[in-house]
Amino acid sequence: MTFCTIRRQARPWLQIIAGLALLAPALSRAGTPADRDGGPKLSARAVLVLDVSSGKPLLGRNATDVRPIASLTKLMAALVFIDRGLKLDQGTEVNRDDWKVALEGCRTRLELKWTYSNRDLLRAALMASDNRAVSALGRAVGLHTNSLVQAMNERAGRMGLKKTEFRGPVGIDVGNVSSAWELARIVRAASKVKVLSEVMGTKEHRIIPLRGYIKPWYRNTNPLVGTVPGVRFLASKTGYNNKAGYCLATVVEINGRGQFTVVLLGSRRKLDRVQDLRRVLHWLQNSAHKSS
Repeated sequence: MTFCTIRRQARPWLQIIAGLALLAPALSRAGTPADRDGGPKLSARAVLVLDVSSGKPLLGRNATDVRPIASLTKLMAALVFIDRGLKLDQGTEVNRDDWKVALEGCRTRLELKWTYSNRDLLRAALMASDNRAVSALGRAVGLHTNSLVQAMNERAGRMGLKKTEFRGPVGIDVGNVSSAWELARIVRAASKVKVLSEVMGTKEHRIIPLRGYIKPWYRNTNPLVGTVPGVRFLASKTGYNNKAGYCLATVVEINGRGQFTVVLLGSRRKLDRVQDLRRVLHWLQNSAHKSS
């Protein structure tokens, strides 16, 4: 018996149920569950907003799906650097290996054969997503490219992350994947490290090389850092490649509301990512949700 024959013989109430089942995926794609409950309408393909205090998800869509994560990769690299006892005030020279790691990535402002403090390299890596900085910091803790990637995967394993995998240290490789749920754990872990939180919560900073003469200004790739009244960013990292789309993971502290983790993955445009985050922050500031 064909499907069409079944439809002709089905009772009306069975037809209604079947129709709703067919519509469910479309409704899921239309927006987060909160779209229909007074929450913000968001363009990101995967969304997760967590109340840090309770661990309760306030918004969620496709939050367990495995997706490319682009430069959100650098959050795990930074955790490895801290684990390995990175000497923040020591200097590291940018060399040809760092140039190779950064090929096909975003524009760098770190010059070959110049030396920068490791603290400033962290700023370059996390504020402005400079790929050369990640490779140089890996060397600073005794890890070259392959061993750094191995250390990142090992740390993900220790954290119990089942859907997170790294094939490169910076986010150019589209094989770097995770889920919104697991990225929420990674960015939360980074927010608890004082130096990482300070770096990612900085709006802009001038890098002064220890050897070299150009002193570039780095601005945070999240333009909302330091600009939203009543909101303090405890961690923030953006990412982009053609496969991942525009991504963002952040932990914020909102006056009178508490702390929240926000992960937005797969926006089509950079502006969409910013608008989504702005809508989430506005919703958190003005909704009944409050950390206990």
